[in-house]
Amino acid sequence: MIRFWGQSKFSVDPLKPVGCELFLREKIGQSWVLPNNFDQFSPRQIADLLLQTVPALPKGLKNVSINLDPEQFIDPNFCDTLKKIKNQLLPVTLEVELTEHPANCVISTEQIRLAAKRWFDAGIDLVMDDVGSGENQIDRTLQLDPYVQEYKFAIQNFRQTRSLTSIIHNLSFWCEEAEKKHKLFTVEGIESKTDLELLINYRINMLQGFSLGHPVYLPTLAEQSKNSVIQFTKSKNS
Repeated sequence: MIRFWGQSKFSVDPLKPVGCELFLREKIGQSWVLPNNFDQFSPRQIADLLLQTVPALPKGLKNVSINLDPEQFIDPNFCDTLKKIKNQLLPVTLEVELTEHPANCVISTEQIRLAAKRWFDAGIDLVMDDVGSGENQIDRTLQLDPYVQEYKFAIQNFRQTRSLTSIIHNLSFWCEEAEKKHKLFTVEGIESKTDLELLINYRINMLQGFSLGHPVYLPTLAEQSKNSVIQFTKSKNS
């Protein structure tokens, strides 16, 4: 069985949940785990799960995003299938996040670019996930620039055990790139009030992180009941 888990995305001013990133998880025994092979799930399965999950989300969210590895991203069937169901999710809009993961096969820059154009033409916003990490370096970002609406910068990919101040150079670079290219800019990996205070001087549109909200199980419409609805709220420790 597969389900989505979701982590809320917060606007900066006011600090409130405005979107949700969806993570696909598979139930093995009594545990929900990261699937070993995402290719085992067809575009139709993903689309059906979106149709079952998004209408059950708390009211007021503007968008949801799903992560696609390069193999899924360039697959026309994924784009065509999600294009067919995106209007059924309204007023919540659907976005796709191109992950920084390396492909398991040879995929050219031109294939990625043509796929990005396909998503753009389908009316589905494209998010560059984890910019500056893995495969999502500046060269790829520039290639896809006409089709990208949002950059996401993952603090956790740079910080490890270091303080946020130690990665300001990387953060500043991508913040400036987003501003120059008129992209939305999201920072993920917010872990404390100190992180929030340090980011106050940057042009950031949205925030994600454990300090604001952990990923939670998202019930489908069929599972939804008064006792199963999980609201997206700020952590008591934030």
